[in-house]
This record gives sequence, C-alpha cells and structure tokens, in this order.
Amino acid sequence: MATAAPAPSLQLAQPAPARRRRGRPDDALPVGSKVSSWRVDGELGRGGMASVHAVTHTKFHKRAAIKIAHRSVLGDSYTARTFLREARIVHRIQHPAVIDVFATGSCDGRPYLVMEKLEGMSLGTRVDQGLVARGEAIEILLELCDVLRAAHAAGVVHRDLKLDNIYICADTFAGGRRVKLLDWGVAYVEGESDPFRGLIAGTLTYVAPEQIRGDELTPAADLYSLAVLAYHLLCRRPPFLARHELELINLHLKAEPPHARTAWPTIPEELDALLVALLAKAPEDRPSIDEVERVLRKMLEQLAPARDGFARGSQTAIPIQPPQMPTDMLGRPALLPYPPLTPLWAGLALAMVGLASLISALT
Repeated sequence: MATAAPAPSLQLAQPAPARRRRGRPDDALPVGSKVSSWRVDGELGRGGMASVHAVTHTKFHKRAAIKIAHRSVLGDSYTARTFLREARIVHRIQHPAVIDVFATGSCDGRPYLVMEKLEGMSLGTRVDQGLVARGEAIEILLELCDVLRAAHAAGVVHRDLKLDNIYICADTFAGGRRVKLLDWGVAYVEGESDPFRGLIAGTLTYVAPEQIRGDELTPAADLYSLAVLAYHLLCRRPPFLARHELELINLHLKAEPPHARTAWPTIPEELDALLVALLAKAPEDRPSIDEVERVLRKMLEQLAPARDGFARGSQTAIPIQPPQMPTDMLGRPALLPYPPLTPLWAGLALAMVGLASLISALT
C-alpha cells in the first residue's frame, strides 16, 4: 500500500488583501455597442476564457447577460464550437440552479452565449467582502449537492467547482433556492468526446487527483472539489496550500488531508470525518452524494442555534483568507487556457520534485 506524505496542519488564517481581479483586455465590449440585437450596458465580470456583460434587447427591452469568448483563447485547441457546447450542456441538465442559456451567436469572430441576468454576487465576492456564517455555508453546500445530483444523473461532471463559479442570488427562486452553479463550459459529458482530454481542466486548488492523472472522470471528482470548497467556507482556507503549482499537484496526489478540527476545534466529529473521506485519493473511496447530504442536513440542525451570532461577526469568527496561489497571465490560478498542463508534464514535474528531495537528503 502506498504511503501518503504528511500535509501541513491547518492554521488559523490571517486577514489578507482581496483576491486580484483581471484587468480589461483590448477586446472588451464598449458600453453602448451592439451584439446582434443586444445593446451592451456594462461589464459584469471576466474569467480566463470569457467576459460577461449586461445587455438589453433593442426591440423587446429584455435584460440579459452575454458571455463572450476572449479573442486570445480561440484557436485550434479551443474553438467556437468548444465554447458554445456550454449551451447544450446546461439544457441537458434542466435544473433551476443551472443558469438558463437561450441564444448563441458570433460577434466579430468571437462566439457568445445569451443567458439570464442574475442579481446578487458570486460566492467569491462574498468571501472577499467578509464573513460567511457556517450555517449559511452548509445551506449553500446542500444546494450544490442538489444541482450536482441532477448533473450527474444527466451524465455531466462539472469539474470546475470553485468560489467564483457559485452565484448567490439576491432573491430566492424555485422554492427558496438562492444558489446558481455557473460555468459549465469545461464540463465532462459521459459518452462524448472530451475537448479538454489531456489537460487539467479546472482550477488547481480544487481539482481531484484523477483530473491531474488524466484518468476517466466520474461524479466523485465533483465531490472532491465540493470538499475543498467546504474546507474553504468552514475552515477559512482550502485544505492544501502551496508556494507553487507543482507542490500543490503533489499535495493533491499524495498528501493526507488535514483534519478540519485543526482550524475549527469544535467541529462535529461526523462532519470532520466526512470532509476527510471526501478528499480520498481514490474516487471509489469517497462517500456518495446521499451520505454527504445526510451529514450536512444533520449538521445544519446542530449549528442552527449559533448561526445568528456567527453571522454578526462574533469573537469566534475567523477572517476568510483566499488561497495565496501563483496566478497565470490573466491574474487567476486556473490552468486553462494558459499554460496547458498535461498529465505527462505533471508526472515529469513530480519526478523532478522527488529527485530534488533526494539530492537534498543526501547533502
């Protein structure tokens, strides 16, 4: 049996500057410009692959959002067809917590999606601005379990679950829901050719070991990422932090996950055990989504009496610190689209790390 390398113990995070946001590229859509029948009202946000803009239909005055690909990411390995597959994926799932896409097109050679415009803020922004009560965090995790269950039943693995891909709506919808899961563009679809095969499609802080190894993906990959997200919300940092990407890869592949009780001493034992089990290196060793929901619902009942005090920022609250990871040329920790890291190169990098450790031990 392979042995796991020890991981650094969780420490209480100190306040940190807000995460760096991407700057405005040369291909930004100017306010007042038109994309087909839509007038651009302003930019809502941007990621490594695309930017999102508020728009209004020039004839019907319907308000929506347009997600348009960055010109710089388009090429032979990432085509307009690859970008537009997100529209087909979200309609395959058919769940109220999946953002609705109702039109596609191309503007000046750049593909775009027209989707519902949400009011609220991303979970990443909520983290940047202050505190998230642990009870609220568990409610968010339960809503994510529900939409992941629907996606997995439809043969879809999101594989890029992270703070910035989760949106907290200002108003409830569909029976009291508040959470929308965004960015299905790099999702894995069972039975289809994978346009991201050979790449680590996702954000390295959250990716499952099998994503790094290039193994066949199953729904368990999303549950691993859900556990990383849960650590971030409940312990105020993700389970694995590293100075560079290669070290983080090594932690995902080999390190034992730290117990959450190191950062949250009073965490219920059953919840602590669940988080550790979800970070198992082998996907078949992780709990089912049914077990995850069962434990989270039980924890929500236990935490209910203390939720209000924590939400107000009591003395037991710990400032949330985002992971201090190296960023790519766009200022984000994602490995796509630049630079593409293949499992072959990841294996070679790990071999170099091991050789360096051996040399250090002999000197």
